[in-house]
Amino acid sequence: MQTRKHSARTASVLLILHGLIEMAGLVFINSISFGLISFGGLTGAALERNASAIAMFGVFWGIARLVAAWGSWSLQKWAVILGILLSTVTMTASITIIPAGVMDTLFSVPILILLLYAWFGNERIEA
Repeated sequence: MQTRKHSARTASVLLILHGLIEMAGLVFINSISFGLISFGGLTGAALERNASAIAMFGVFWGIARLVAAWGSWSLQKWAVILGILLSTVTMTASITIIPAGVMDTLFSVPILILLLYAWFGNERIEA
């Protein structure tokens, strides 16, 4: 049976993976910018103009996810709220960054469910 502690720790592992992937985007985008990786027509002018800004936001989001993961692993309520906020914002914004948004959604949905369970557990709404 899944306990609230296991739920928070499972979410923290997913947050770590998601954060590392976000931060790896810096290397990936710089590889595209310097011509080390080419996708033909898949790299648009907007990506090439804003590659450094996109990469920096990925690093900031990745660090925020790692902080939330560390706090969730140690069962800190502030970190659970941070993880819930990060997942909610990511799910809301992911539709605007397709195809990368698909990966973000695949991480954010289970993280959100696990963190909500860690916070509320099996509590029922009293009528």
